[in-house]
Amino acid sequence: RGYELWQHPRVPLLGSAQKGHAWVAQHYSWALDRVFTERGHSHAILVEDDMLFSIDFLRYFQSTAWLLEADPSIWCISSWNDNALKQYSWDERRMFRTSYFPGLGWMLTRTLWQELGPKFPKEHWDHWMRLDTTSKGRECVVPEVNRNFNIGVTGANMEQGTYDKYLSKMVVSHELITDYGDMNYLLKTEYEDWMRGVMESAHHWGGAVTSADVIINSMGSQHEGAAIVLTYVAEDYARLAEGLGIWPFPRAHHLHVSYLRYKGVLFLLADARFCPYLPTSLRMQPSASLLPLPAERGDDCIKTCELQGRRCSEKDFWFINTCKILAEHFPCEKGCALVLGPDIPNYVEDSSLNTYQQCLVTQQQTKCAARHPGTTRLCSCIL
Repeated sequence: RGYELWQHPRVPLLGSAQKGHAWVAQHYSWALDRVFTERGHSHAILVEDDMLFSIDFLRYFQSTAWLLEADPSIWCISSWNDNALKQYSWDERRMFRTSYFPGLGWMLTRTLWQELGPKFPKEHWDHWMRLDTTSKGRECVVPEVNRNFNIGVTGANMEQGTYDKYLSKMVVSHELITDYGDMNYLLKTEYEDWMRGVMESAHHWGGAVTSADVIINSMGSQHEGAAIVLTYVAEDYARLAEGLGIWPFPRAHHLHVSYLRYKGVLFLLADARFCPYLPTSLRMQPSASLLPLPAERGDDCIKTCELQGRRCSEKDFWFINTCKILAEHFPCEKGCALVLGPDIPNYVEDSSLNTYQQCLVTQQQTKCAARHPGTTRLCSCIL
């Protein structure tokens, strides 16, 4: 049916000095409004201008589109597996569910855009998609083997060092696949039953992880076909990731467990705080006396907790680092955002900051002693 080229004036909604990610977010919002609202299309696939595509790229999306209608817990289909590095073994026909929004080639429906469009952010759109208040527990379906390859060595959200270490080593499908088989295993109940069974039968590795080979060699001839659970806490994940050669913070995980296949072994990386498939003996629970307490503006959490006869617990920050919990303590008039900083989670009260009236969450370890003159912290206080 041919192609249409749409263009519109580049008008910066956050000022002339806005960052590249802001231009992308604003363009996506304009384009999706036009696709869904003006043209009335049912589905849209978003890609970027520095991608190469597999032979079956469109067939893959066509074949999986029905999942978006059949299962309300699936909100997007993506062509990108964040962990699809060449050193691991992947199945070109197999897919999995991920709670971590992947982007980089993804499909959504008009119904979803009707929900997201009115509050779509003007910057950091992908971070916003990963917030608990945006995803609402929904997941994306992604292929084990990528259906696109990123050739953008530098860009709005990319530096050459990161590209060379990760993106340049990603696998992409070169096979013309016409049949992906029965995909019912991707439906919520079926998939969770499968993962639960795998986790229950897996062995737990309690030692240090310097490499996958070290673990395999320690198992001897028993490693073939084995499943091994590697538990972690978020603040130590980078060390685990370095040993396995993957991204330094968790990606491509389903309910806080991701998997890698290597030399016949299925490695399962599970967050000890939040993975529901782990037995109680392997779970890290919040401190029994944990109480989230808002600080005074500009105060640190050491002072805040001491004023209430408590002490600040850094390991418990992870349990209160959600948009939902922040909204129980602050107005969050302009929603929630994911940023990095040692004083987060917090609420921004300084009107000169571009995050004014937002509640902020983070993906790095928070510090009790940190403070910012323009924010009000939420502190993890224990007895």
